[in-house]
Amino acid sequence: MNPADAELTSPSQSAFAEHNRIRTLLDIEAALAGALAQHGVISAACATQIADCCRRDLISTDLPQDVVRQLTVAVAERDAEAANYVHWGMSLQDLADTALVLQLRVALDGIEADLARFVAVLAEFADRHRHTAQVGRVGLQHGLPITFGLKTAGWLDALLRHQQRLQTLRSRLLMLQFGGTTGTLASLGDAALPVASALAATLKLSLPDMPWHGQRDRFAEVATTLGLLAASLGKIAHDMILLNQTEVAELAFPVMPSIGWSSTLAATQQVPALVAAMLAVMLPDHEGQIDQDGDAAAQILPQIVVLCAAALEQLQVQASSMKVDAGRMQANLALTRGRILAEPLTLALARKIGRQSADALVAQASEQAAHSDQALRDVLDQYGVVSLHFSARELDRLLEPASYSGQSASFVDRVLHTWQEFSGLPAAPAQTPMLFTAGQIPLHYRIDGPVDAPWLILLNALGTSLDIWEPQMPVLQEHFRILRYDTRGHGKSVMRNGAASLADLSEDVIDLMDHLGIARAHCCGSSLGGMTALWLAIHHPARIERLVVSNAAPLLGPPSVWDGWIEQVRQMGVKAIIPLLIDRWFTRDFERHAAHQVGVVREMLLQTSPTGLIAACTAIRDMDLRDSLSCINVPTLVIGGKRDRMTPPAQTRRLAAQINGACYVELNAGHLPNREVAQRFNAEVIDFLLADASIS
Repeated sequence: MNPADAELTSPSQSAFAEHNRIRTLLDIEAALAGALAQHGVISAACATQIADCCRRDLISTDLPQDVVRQLTVAVAERDAEAANYVHWGMSLQDLADTALVLQLRVALDGIEADLARFVAVLAEFADRHRHTAQVGRVGLQHGLPITFGLKTAGWLDALLRHQQRLQTLRSRLLMLQFGGTTGTLASLGDAALPVASALAATLKLSLPDMPWHGQRDRFAEVATTLGLLAASLGKIAHDMILLNQTEVAELAFPVMPSIGWSSTLAATQQVPALVAAMLAVMLPDHEGQIDQDGDAAAQILPQIVVLCAAALEQLQVQASSMKVDAGRMQANLALTRGRILAEPLTLALARKIGRQSADALVAQASEQAAHSDQALRDVLDQYGVVSLHFSARELDRLLEPASYSGQSASFVDRVLHTWQEFSGLPAAPAQTPMLFTAGQIPLHYRIDGPVDAPWLILLNALGTSLDIWEPQMPVLQEHFRILRYDTRGHGKSVMRNGAASLADLSEDVIDLMDHLGIARAHCCGSSLGGMTALWLAIHHPARIERLVVSNAAPLLGPPSVWDGWIEQVRQMGVKAIIPLLIDRWFTRDFERHAAHQVGVVREMLLQTSPTGLIAACTAIRDMDLRDSLSCINVPTLVIGGKRDRMTPPAQTRRLAAQINGACYVELNAGHLPNREVAQRFNAEVIDFLLADASIS
């Protein structure tokens, strides 16, 4: 029998409820009577009587033979002659098959709608997390890094193929079945094809080349297509469960109880056996027959649809509530202390000393690191042949997980392009490069996050680019429309000369806000960015919603230190002061255990133009905001680093005390806690910025 009405909630499922099946069978009988009358096989009066009796309240069963019998009785009570023409020329197989086609049309409409919603959710995650580094797992063990965007793009890619299958399936499925007992329509004579055509038009179905009651591939194709979809849904659900387990904790699903996972997996696991049973339905004898208790296809297909629709609906809801913990992904990447990056190290070393020697050396170093619980980077320092061929910076880059994600971002882009084409969406505008000229200074910027979210502007530390905020992006863009930009002469922004004041750097922000139509925004700045943020809050308070100032000071001297650094940069370039900055910015523990991350920041410094760094150093040297701090009247959070040697805790505590009502938090980190303790930094910033209920 059909699934119980109590279990049918979505349109895809309720299409097979008993009352809807009765309605479908009666619609076919009414349409048949109309087609017969249209071509003179029966009178219009008889057709009217039959159609008038095709009301569900007169019928108590959804078995085709019983529907025909009860309908005939009902028509006979009104018009004995009309009763003779009930179900004229149509077999019970015709009625059952056509009814199932109509029910499947409704059910597939619902499944395709839910599938479209699901792929849109996955597309958003793939786009947002194209650069979010994650452990790749093979046999449940750590493998080479991937990105979470690549993983979700893989899910999306499979579902796009199912969308295409379902779309093309319709052209073969939505066909009228009308052939009489043996498929000849002999009882209708010359009117057979005209009646069939009229009946198909009324039911909005196509007319096949011939009746197909003896060939069940149309129904089997529905079963196999939904079977493939169910299997992919099961795979996605299983991946999500594994990423949600306590030991991994890279995903969270705050609104979905565990029973949701169980029912999703149970549904997808039941479908394969039903698909196999449906394939057996393709083996009728000769021209086929209908069983007394109903056609096998009408028994099996609804179960497949109901299970598949339920799994899809539940999984779509789960995915919509999914939270990505990028900090935990970073922590899991570090569990093997660099050993998952053995491949890029081996390949680079092979070019220097040969493949076999490189394989042996890296294997030995990896084994030593595992047994001694050391970072692979520390063990490699013991091998002279490694330091002979690679500088410390080159080694750091080789052992940076994000640098070995291959073509992850490109693959994500290709899948998203296919999704946009299939969905009829315009191609997404490129996020980079985007340039705006503030005065004579071309500034490079990037925008991320939902278009309807509150604005958040991130201001970079001295010598760094907008990429300094990558550890924050997966979390912050869940809640905010984020504007990042490169300070003059930093990253991809240009610097015309070596002079700039803090006012100049801050006015760049205001000009950029005006250019983008941003009236007010939250502002979060680190180091130089924090000082810029202070200036904005003092001089443009109406433009700032909430303020986060990390590892900054209103006065940072003495000037002679900055003059010395400026002169070194003029004489020898940026590289001359990088060791001094790194020494003041990071703790010794972080440099030792996360050398690859330090290397990322070092690379940013190397990419900074000398004129840009001189301008920034000049702005800091000449800055004095002490007398203006009491003017700040926007909600402010000051973040300090317990082990910060650039802006020591005493300075950041004093800064917070001078701002009315400012909150203060001190993290166990150096000068860049957004890199050193990213997860804790993210939590503090999110909690503060979302404290106002109006933006939560």
